[in-house]
Parts: sequence; structure tokens; C-alpha cells
Amino acid sequence: MRPYYINSNGIISRKDESLVLKSRDGESEIPLNDVDSLVITGNATLTKPAIQLLSRAGIPVFLMTSSGRYISSILPENYLISGKVRIMQFSRFLDPGSRMHLARAFVIGAARNYNVNLRRHGGAPRIRVSFRDVLSATDIPGLMGIEGNIADSYFDSLDTVLPEEFRIGTRSRRPPMSFGNALISFVNSLIYSTVSSEIFCTHLDPTVSFLHEPSTSRTSLALDVAEIFKPILGHSVIVSMIRRKELKPDKHFVSNGGVFLNEAGGGWCSAGSVKRWKRQYIQNR
Repeated sequence: MRPYYINSNGIISRKDESLVLKSRDGESEIPLNDVDSLVITGNATLTKPAIQLLSRAGIPVFLMTSSGRYISSILPENYLISGKVRIMQFSRFLDPGSRMHLARAFVIGAARNYNVNLRRHGGAPRIRVSFRDVLSATDIPGLMGIEGNIADSYFDSLDTVLPEEFRIGTRSRRPPMSFGNALISFVNSLIYSTVSSEIFCTHLDPTVSFLHEPSTSRTSLALDVAEIFKPILGHSVIVSMIRRKELKPDKHFVSNGGVFLNEAGGGWCSAGSVKRWKRQYIQNR
């Protein structure tokens, strides 16, 4: 099972027990027997019969902008709901000590994987992480500030192994203002949607998180969990693709009030990410 990414514009409709994407390039079938989620970054429209089929098959849909920013989700009704598990999850959130324990674990997990990725791409200096500061944080805002400082140090180190035109520099998100920031934002969104899909396969409530504040408009638990996987599943792919010169500023990006991947760049980056994840991680789950 794997996520299926749609970067093209068009209409997604139902055809028997499958979906069909009708675009300017013609029709392409989307078989559902090996798909666990649908991630739409292009300007594609879902018909009602298509949504009904996806709901019946238990397949969530994640809607993203072309730059990789999360918009919304279409979730199967009452998908894997368990009252007992959710009560336990809520109790952990409501207990300040339990919430801080879990929030610290997400920060520590992310920090350790930052160094895993830096070590994987030789030449990048490992960052110094003060676990004492993380463990001594007494509230969520203070912990988020520490996490932000760790992330800044990580991106500074990552820039040392990237060519100048792809360096991240100051992290910018809405909108990203450089090629490096555009790649980080786009791949982070792919990680977020993949983690969201995995959470929907559990009995956990995706809107109740511990490091990030819960929100009614997003699956904030995925923001927590995605922190751990961004460097080893997402950023590692970016560095590899840049080093192999698979991404080119004049071919895969567009400037429009910011810097974004175009349709070709988004498709190429998605395909490269899925291929790497499937080979290194997904097949070993």
C-alpha cells in the first residue's frame, strides 16, 4: 500500500471500482487496490461518485497547494474510531506532565534524526543538541522555542553540503523565498500527508496533538509525528536529488510572489520521494 500523488490539473471521476484522471494529457486510471491515500497538489476536481468510492474504500484524500501547503482533508466517515483509545489520548493531553513528556519525545526524536541525515550526507557538521534544555523545559511555548533553535542550527549545517543556489538560508514558508525553501516546504507537506494517512489507520484522534497546539482545521497530531520523519525521509531525498542534478532552477521552479515548484518539479520530486521511501522504509514496515 502506498500514497498516490496527483500533480496534474483535471477531473477525477469514478470508473467501475477505480478512478480516472481526465487532464489535458488524456485519461489515466488510478487503481485503488494498492493505494492507502490520495494526495492532490494539482488543480484537480473530485466528482461526488469518486468521493463516495474513496470513502467506501476507506481512503483519505489530502488537498495541498501547488507549493505544498496543506489545505484540507476528505476523510472516510467514522473511520477506525475507538472510544477507549481516544479517551486515553485525551487524558494524556489534559495531564500537563504527560503532554510535556510526549512533546519532549517528538523534539528529541527530530533532533536525533537531524544528525542522522547530516551524517548520511558526509561533510555536514553535526549539530549540538542540549537535551538538558529540552528535558528542563516547563511549558509548550518554551519547548517550541528550543525546537526552533535546534532546527535553525540543522538548516545551517545542511546548507554546507548544498550548492549555493539551493541553500536554504533563513527558513521562509508562506511563501518560500528560495529554491531550497521551496523544496523543504514541498517535501515536508508530502511527509505530513503520509504521516496523516498512517494515523488514520489507527484509532487515534488526528486533531489532538501534544507538541503543536490542537486545531479544528488540521490533523495536528501529524505535525507532531512528522517532525521525526522529515529529515530522514524528506530532506535526505532533497539532498540526493540536488547532488544528482535532477532538479534545475530554470526547469522545475516558478517565481510568483515567492519561489515554488512547478507542475514538472512537483511531479518529479513526488516520484523521487515515493521511490526512495518505498525502497528504504515502506517495504520494511
